[in-house]
Amino acid sequence: MKKVVDNNFIYKNFLTSIKDLKKIKIYFLFSLFLFFIVFLSGLFLPIFFEDQILKLIKELVAKTQGLGIFGLIRFIIANNVQSAFFGMILGIFLGIFPLAVIIINSYILGFVVNKSIISEGMLILWKLFPHGIFEIPAILISVSLGLWIGIFFFSAKDKVRVLFYLLISSLIFIGFSFILLIITYFLIFVTNPALIQSPENISKLTLDFTGYPLIPLISFILLIFSYYLGTFVLMKKDKENLLNRFITSLRIFILIVIPLLVIAGIIEGVLIFLLG
Repeated sequence: MKKVVDNNFIYKNFLTSIKDLKKIKIYFLFSLFLFFIVFLSGLFLPIFFEDQILKLIKELVAKTQGLGIFGLIRFIIANNVQSAFFGMILGIFLGIFPLAVIIINSYILGFVVNKSIISEGMLILWKLFPHGIFEIPAILISVSLGLWIGIFFFSAKDKVRVLFYLLISSLIFIGFSFILLIITYFLIFVTNPALIQSPENISKLTLDFTGYPLIPLISFILLIFSYYLGTFVLMKKDKENLLNRFITSLRIFILIVIPLLVIAGIIEGVLIFLLG
């Protein structure tokens, strides 16, 4: 059995990922606690940003209108994976973004549950529960990884150098992101020439990454480049520790988080398609 495991690259790394979850235990428990508190706030005090949340829900519903079961599943999985991924990878900015992901998602979930119960009664919960048992742990693991990466900057030996790295990496990422934004708008104008003849539509234009699947990938590559540059050029004493955290987080994300989100997406897509 041991020989089979050693020869199976994916299974071997999966077992390693399961063991590595112990490294983020504290961050997971903190994320779970914060999620629970903010979820209860959304459930019992759904009074903050009500218009914005309702608008967001309407936009999501509009995007899924007319989609078949496989289209729904693909949309849900892509949406959740993107949110979870950025919740993890952007943890390098002192863990601020993972905290925002927890707070925003848990409050919106509490808000939606509140409105659903009011309109359809307690039985609506059985529709939400099946995919939640996979999706919520996956999101919590992702943000826990992001916090684990971000907290590194507070425990590093050479804090001044690390903060300098963070500043340079942030500037590099912002610069490349600005260039990417220009390229994205250029692609939109090329594929939608009618916009040029309708200036009033330009002010209403929003980026929809679902129509340009390479954009998130390019963003990821630019972020990794910034990360790599800062880690190996500016850091000396702590680069090995930071790189190990990043590799461990990426392995857990690929082998644990993504499968959980795929299962959640399939369940949710099927339920939405069958039950509406």
